[in-house]
Amino acid sequence: MMSFDDGMQASDSQMMTPPTFKRVLVAVDDASQVEHAVELTRRACVPGITEARVLHLNLRESIRGQRFTLETESTASYVVEATVFELRMAGLGASGQVRHALFDRAAETIAADAAEWGADLIVLGYQRRGELRTRLFGSVTLRVLQHAPCPVLVTSAPGRGRLHRVEQERHSGHRSSRRR
Repeated sequence: MMSFDDGMQASDSQMMTPPTFKRVLVAVDDASQVEHAVELTRRACVPGITEARVLHLNLRESIRGQRFTLETESTASYVVEATVFELRMAGLGASGQVRHALFDRAAETIAADAAEWGADLIVLGYQRRGELRTRLFGSVTLRVLQHAPCPVLVTSAPGRGRLHRVEQERHSGHRSSRRR
């Protein structure tokens, strides 16, 4: 079992070495995700070995043939600059970029950027949609998982770490000992 809190855990009979990710793509949606994405990236990476690339998508909506951006260029740039700064403060080499993408093509753009750059790992900010909206409109996180050329880590929303574990157990058919 792999744990980024304490390094690797191994059974008594074998010792495992932690994976070394050389290129990590950190995809963040907004400034509220920076802290969590940086913390997860810091735990998964080795300073001096790992290079991180921050990707923020400035999403555009297409309505009647016209495209409208959902945020300003300065807001998009701020998200990238804040994340790059925090990663550098954590001792990781980091660069960043803002890319434009259509609203319904965000996941494919993240996966394509990871493949183009040669990423060994993708770190995603937490999902902001509720369960109903996810069922109606789909999930960027799930689509990235389907199209990703490498492993994907997803940060937990603040205060929801246990909830995600319970939902994963429910979906995988296992029953949590706390739920009855």
